[in-house]
Amino acid sequence: MYLNKPSNRLVLISEFKPSMRGFDCEFIVLNCAIPTKLRDGGQVCKFKVSDKSGSIVLTLWGDSGEFIKPGDILRLEGAEAKLFKNTIFVTTSRYGKIKRIGENNMIFNELPFFSEVLWLTEEEHQMRQNENQPL
Repeated sequence: MYLNKPSNRLVLISEFKPSMRGFDCEFIVLNCAIPTKLRDGGQVCKFKVSDKSGSIVLTLWGDSGEFIKPGDILRLEGAEAKLFKNTIFVTTSRYGKIKRIGENNMIFNELPFFSEVLWLTEEEHQMRQNENQPL
């Protein structure tokens, strides 16, 4: 799903769908994982982030995650929701921006944690429906 024109509307975490691109969102950082070093010398940082609708994993490549800490309120412009191993996460697009807009003063809900929800492909969904039909 592409959002073609920029909009001032912020997308809530509960509205994220796999392959959604080019949207803006705001959330508070709940916790940070230790950065993972990659073979090519780069790194990946993962964070649990939340807004009033729930929480999700934020994944950032490169050094953009080094300065983020718990309690930071971030705004992603040009965000993408992606699916990896049936787990949804949010990240910035190639030309996306991440900004720190505040600290420690945002209403949020940790649950539901959308990165724990099992996302099925259309084929997997059809197979499960067919298994549940009576003979």
